[in-house]
Amino acid sequence: MGTLNNEFDNWLPLETRTLRESVTELIRRAIIEDRLEADSELNQAQLAERLGISRGPVREALGRLEQEGLIRNVPYKGVYVTPLSPAYVRELFSLRAVLETFAVGYASELPYPADLSDDLSALEDLVDKMRSAARRSDSLGLAELDIAFHRRLIEMARHELLKKTWMPLEIGVQRCVYTRHQIYSSLDEVIGTHPTLISAIAERNVEQAKEILHDHIIEAGEMICRVWSESKETGAEAG
Repeated sequence: MGTLNNEFDNWLPLETRTLRESVTELIRRAIIEDRLEADSELNQAQLAERLGISRGPVREALGRLEQEGLIRNVPYKGVYVTPLSPAYVRELFSLRAVLETFAVGYASELPYPADLSDDLSALEDLVDKMRSAARRSDSLGLAELDIAFHRRLIEMARHELLKKTWMPLEIGVQRCVYTRHQIYSSLDEVIGTHPTLISAIAERNVEQAKEILHDHIIEAGEMICRVWSESKETGAEAG
């Protein structure tokens, strides 16, 4: 984890034509990947100076990140990185379970003949890449592949409104996935039931696929909350 000063010192100059987008993505990635700690202050003037740009694009970027829930603006105090909370994780993962199991069910029971072979091949390829990333101990790459796997499940449903509902949640999902991957004693554990889920979808065993996916998502959220709880208890005992 880094401080505001350290995190932005090494960034390359930004292209003028995409200043707002570039600043937004750089800060977003730093928060998602936990390189900017929760409750870190983001000073607009300091950010602009570090990046060598005017305050305008920084102000717009911070506004976008506030909409995404990654930062919060405290009146008369400043802008801070929003901490994850057990309540938020449980809400997010319970909603994920609803949306993703719906996607699997909808894809398997589309009202017109659907060929899911391309989707299944893509999912299998992602799992293979996840295994390779785990062997390389590439936790960031593995997290990105894990997110891509679940995004593909949503896309598999060919349901535009579902995709639009999922997209605002994906930022929170990414942040939680990066956090969860730091918990495992071995990154191989991340692969988990992904291959079994693919097999159930391929066999059009809808109920089994939905059960596997639901349990996977809910257990992942509970794992994050459980570790946080244990960390707080340990900290309290040490104090």
